[in-house]
Amino acid sequence: MFNSLNINSTTNMKLCYTIPLIFATTIANYLNFCYQKKNMAIPTLDDIKDYNPWMNNKNFDVPKFKRNYYERIFKTVKRRKFIVAITGLRRIGKTVMLKQIGNQLDGDKYFFSFEEDRFANYDSLKFVINKFISWSNKPFIFLDEIGRVKNWAGLIKKYHDLGKARFIISGSSSLTITKGKESLAGRLIEYQLSTWEFDEYLKLRGYKVKMYNLNNIEKTYLEWNHKFEDEVRPFLIKGGFPELIDETDEKLIKKYISSTTIERIIFEDIPKIFNIKNSNLLDNIMTYICKNTGSIVRPFHLSDAFDVSKDTIKDYLYFLKYAYLVDFLTVEGGSLKGFRRSKKIYATSSSIAYSMMDYYDEPKLVENTIFNKLKTDFDKLWFYRDSQGHEVDFTGNITVESKWKSKITINDLKPLIYYLKKKKKKKAYVVGKYFDIIKKDKITIYVVPLPLFLLIKF
Repeated sequence: MFNSLNINSTTNMKLCYTIPLIFATTIANYLNFCYQKKNMAIPTLDDIKDYNPWMNNKNFDVPKFKRNYYERIFKTVKRRKFIVAITGLRRIGKTVMLKQIGNQLDGDKYFFSFEEDRFANYDSLKFVINKFISWSNKPFIFLDEIGRVKNWAGLIKKYHDLGKARFIISGSSSLTITKGKESLAGRLIEYQLSTWEFDEYLKLRGYKVKMYNLNNIEKTYLEWNHKFEDEVRPFLIKGGFPELIDETDEKLIKKYISSTTIERIIFEDIPKIFNIKNSNLLDNIMTYICKNTGSIVRPFHLSDAFDVSKDTIKDYLYFLKYAYLVDFLTVEGGSLKGFRRSKKIYATSSSIAYSMMDYYDEPKLVENTIFNKLKTDFDKLWFYRDSQGHEVDFTGNITVESKWKSKITINDLKPLIYYLKKKKKKKAYVVGKYFDIIKKDKITIYVVPLPLFLLIKF
């Protein structure tokens, strides 16, 4: 047959191997599709009931403590004008916040979660929305982890535009929500929850917390009076995860963060969203970043280290960012687009970094938590580095250096002073172990202890 088609013997051999391979791949894809379909389910009424104590005039049993962003988000929900999306890292309290908001709202309200794989499908989403709408007039509908459902945005848009319901949704991947925002332009407001701040952690621990300002740093230092110094280490290793608030076993803390957050994101969430084939490589890259958090990372270095292409490294780094596991800091004057300029990469919390470290590396964890604080408080944040080797940790709206030492000298501050003179700035802050004020050539540098720095309201 092949000869009659004028195909030579070499091509003949290729077809002999290619056709069975294509056939086998097709069968494998079909079987995988059947398996996925088989494991998809439409919720029963009992499933819906289990998620909805509100239907029996009861509230969810959730903590009374509310995060700093809560009131802002609650006011937006009450306006009933927008679809409200709450996004952020796994295990930092998005689901609790949804339930707290619903508990406080008057009127008909319903909740459903797509965390379970069997319910994370379009038919389930459509089914629960239709049920809720059929039971009430313009109810509040809370949909947890909606990003796990493909093509969710079009369906939400339809019912929102018809005025059938008011939606409050959550997601653990910025990409799935970002894709939805494109089709929901003008309809959706997104609030990205950061990992827990120091004052939130302390309040959850039962402390009364005062926030400070920088108007008179010496007076502020005296008012602070060394409060919460003993809470620094616990905050660095577990502060980003409220469920660990009373846990003291550091091995258990590491295991919890790794198994409930990092492994689920790397081996479940990211592969589903991006269809990647090498989760182990992704895990290795994440481990490297955590052990070297705050270091400058260049794709060609990682490419050589892991023996993969630079493009693969770039893609995987962005996957980790979209999943809220890491964040980038660009060199001053640079851009987040591409990697042509230097970038520092941090874990999104010191707790994440610590969970993958071989030992408690306090200086790196301190710098990581300073980054998290500044990233939350300021819209402009970079680091400085020049060809002469001068480097400053954080620049932009504020200039901050991390120096986790008991005694900080002028010699330690040479790169910082060089930068301040070059930029014609008169002051900067250094986060250290003890308070000090250092003056040099009309420049004032305030050395602020970490717990005080984390309680300053910028």
